[in-house]
Amino acid sequence: MKNSTYKHIGLSVSVVILLIVLYQLFTIANHDDIFFPGVNDIIVSLFHIIGSSDALLLLSLLGKISIVLVVSFLISILIHFINYVFKYNVDIVNPIMFIIKACPFAIVSVYLYVLLFKNKEIIPYIVCFLVVFPVIYEGVKQALNIDKDIISELSLLPGRGYMKYTRIYIPLALSPMLVTFLQGISLGVKVMVMAEYICSLPKSIGLIINDAKLELDFSTILAWLILLVLIIIIFDILINVLKRKLDRSI
Repeated sequence: MKNSTYKHIGLSVSVVILLIVLYQLFTIANHDDIFFPGVNDIIVSLFHIIGSSDALLLLSLLGKISIVLVVSFLISILIHFINYVFKYNVDIVNPIMFIIKACPFAIVSVYLYVLLFKNKEIIPYIVCFLVVFPVIYEGVKQALNIDKDIISELSLLPGRGYMKYTRIYIPLALSPMLVTFLQGISLGVKVMVMAEYICSLPKSIGLIINDAKLELDFSTILAWLILLVLIIIIFDILINVLKRKLDRSI
C-alpha cells in the first residue's frame, strides 16, 4: 500500500517538474518576459506574497467560502427535511436548481455589481452561493440516499439504536459529504476570486489580480494562481485521508 502511494506521489511530482521545465523552455523560446515571466520571477513573486500581509487574504478567502458552504449545507438539509416530512413534489425544486445552474455567474456578477454597488461586499457571497449551492444540494441528496436494505439491517442488529447509526449510518453519509465539501471548496475558490475581480472588491485577491493585470505584472498573477491551486490540493489530500479513515471504520 505504501509503495503504491509513493509511486503515485513520485509520478505526480515528476509531472509537475516536467510542466515547469516545459514552461521555462516556452518562455525562453518566446523572449517575452512580460506575458510569459520566467520561473525565477514567479518564485520571487510567490515568496513576496507569502512574506507580506497579502497572504492573510487567503485566510479571508477561505473564511468567505466557509460561510457559503455552511449556509449551502444548512439550506440543503432543510429542503431535504421538508421533503421527508411533508412529501412535497421535487418538481418544485428541480426547475429552480436548473435555473441557478444555468445562470452564467459572470453576467450575474456584473448585474449585481450595478444593482448593489453601494453594498458590493456581499456580491461575491451571492455569486459563490449560486454556483456552489446546487453542488452541495446534490451532494447532500446523495449522502442521505443510503440503501434502504442497510437501514433495515441496522434495525435488526443488537445494541442501542443510536450507537448503530453513529457507527454505520453516519460514516456512510459522511463519505460522500466530504467529496461534496471538496467540490464546494474548489468551485468556491474559483468563483469567489472571479467575483472579487469583477467587483474590484477592496482588500481582496480579486482586486490584487486586477491591479497586477493593469500593471502587466503577470508573475504576480501566476504566483496567486499557484497559491490557490496549492490550497485546493491541500484540502484534497486532507479530505481523501479523512475519507479513507471513514471507509475503514465502516
